Amino acid sequence: MDDTSFLGSYTVGTDAGMCCLWQPEHFAHVTSYDVWEDALGNDPAIERSIEAGAFVPLYLHSDGVYQVTLRTGARTPREKRYTTASSEPYLLVSKGAVALSGIEAVGADLDAAETIALAPGRYAVEVHLIDWQAEPGSTDADGNAVDGALPDFVVEISPEPDPAPPYRRTVETFDLPEE
Repeated sequence: MDDTSFLGSYTVGTDAGMCCLWQPEHFAHVTSYDVWEDALGNDPAIERSIEAGAFVPLYLHSDGVYQVTLRTGARTPREKRYTTASSEPYLLVSKGAVALSGIEAVGADLDAAETIALAPGRYAVEVHLIDWQAEPGSTDADGNAVDGALPDFVVEISPEPDPAPPYRRTVETFDLPEE
């Protein structure tokens, strides 16, 4: 695997069930809870930001702390082996950097977010859910991840192809299984 494709591995927490990759400039006006509520407090508001290419949800409907790996290339064979769900591509427009955080940290104050340099441009972003615990040797005797364990998510960020694909526009990152 080409190491230049690896943007980083980050620990991201959420108390709202959703982590996200987002464009800081799009949310620079979010300086209070009331403004946050208008911008992100319901699915239609979030979906407007998704359609604008400013927000990619990593939505599991579960609070917690997650390990997220970002790459500009394809997943490794090991990551592919333990992938349990993959999203359709989302549009992400970068103006030079993107942020990664829980949804509750989206806004003008970037202190609670990871800021990642990403060349200006339009990107197709696919989110992959990894069952890292299924890999033999990934946990210690207490069930905790060992060094070198796979992340919870691998996010592939690729320059937008021509022609652009149909982009996913929903808050739900993954298609839910039918009951």
